[in-house]
Amino acid sequence: MEHERFHLLMMDALDGELATEQQTELESHLRACPDCRREWQAILAIDTLFRQAPMLSPAAGFTQRTVAMLPNRRARLWAISIIYVLLLLSGILPILLVVWAANTIVPVVSQPAFVETARQVLDQGARLISVIAGALFKGLGELIVQQPAILGWLLVLAGMVFVWNGVYQQLVSQPTAVSMRGNN
Repeated sequence: MEHERFHLLMMDALDGELATEQQTELESHLRACPDCRREWQAILAIDTLFRQAPMLSPAAGFTQRTVAMLPNRRARLWAISIIYVLLLLSGILPILLVVWAANTIVPVVSQPAFVETARQVLDQGARLISVIAGALFKGLGELIVQQPAILGWLLVLAGMVFVWNGVYQQLVSQPTAVSMRGNN
């Protein structure tokens, strides 16, 4: 833990943010600890290399070439359309399976004994669901009474979702630089 503290002091010393007493403390520790002294010398060497290295800038026309390599809007629309048609066609198989199952199950389901049993099961299920829902709402009401901040946080979170949805919609609806340049 002590060496971590001195490592942080070294970082502050590189940035020139050490107070005089901290500078003195770091220097005395570096004289006493050979591992930290080696690390400090390595940090200074790396810092010197970075400061002496020339600043690099992108080549001329880099932005234009990069934007030109982006896929155009028509190709994206065609690809999305093809994927949509494939997904639509792949939905035909489940529909056919449902039609086959309906033709197979309808004779069994239309018998009076089955209908009466199903009605009783649905009545019991509806009663069970109403009891469960009542207990959940009662518990939620008690929680909100005991912890009103939870309701506030839920409202804040819902507000953030609506705000970011609006921001997203605005970003999606704005034309891109590539499409604007293609229109000119």
